[in-house]
Amino acid sequence: MKIIIDSADKISGMAAAIIAEHAKANPGCAMAFAAGRTTKRVYEALTAMDVKELAACKAFTVCEYEGLEDGDQRSCAYRLNDELYSKVGITKIYTPTVDDADKFDAEIEACGGLELAVLGIGTNGHIGFNEPATPYDSYTHSVLLTDKTKQMNAELFSGTENVPDNAVTMGLKTICDAKNVILVAFGSEKAEIIHQLVYGKTSTYVPAAMLQMHMNMTLLLDEEAAEKIK
Repeated sequence: MKIIIDSADKISGMAAAIIAEHAKANPGCAMAFAAGRTTKRVYEALTAMDVKELAACKAFTVCEYEGLEDGDQRSCAYRLNDELYSKVGITKIYTPTVDDADKFDAEIEACGGLELAVLGIGTNGHIGFNEPATPYDSYTHSVLLTDKTKQMNAELFSGTENVPDNAVTMGLKTICDAKNVILVAFGSEKAEIIHQLVYGKTSTYVPAAMLQMHMNMTLLLDEEAAEKIK
């Protein structure tokens, strides 16, 4: 695992540069993108770079809430399209749904596998919507969101009670099968889970800990998120 620590602005730029590098070196490759407050900053930096090769990439949305209507501005698909896909010209977009979850990994494989997965992390260690106790060998699947995850997303839905109970997510095996992974984390509220990711035992109760075993994993942190691993 490679760990990079700097300011949030510089980390966002570094993450964007890594995405751009893979797009340029692997024309038309498949990449997985997670929505969220942290990755939004990365996408802002990426779109400012005007990387023309991104338009040819195949974009796989890491996870999506169940039960939202098409075009719902709170959905992961909408936010990623608004923040990234539409701005760089990506038109080949794949978003998991409860109806096609069992076929999603085959779609990834048909595109040559994931060249890069771009992730954030929840304070309970979830990546995508893989909650604690998710099996390491899981592929794309439907999941019941924990109360903690719903609380983390309450602002987006104007209250915890409005957050959908279920979501569909790439599994831990799906994510770890990507050739390269970058995970970005900002803020002191992520410091404890980052410590567990880096130094803790691999455990299904910290889903992101599986990334310890990935050969091409880069962890990009601001000073606050890294305060317990320095």
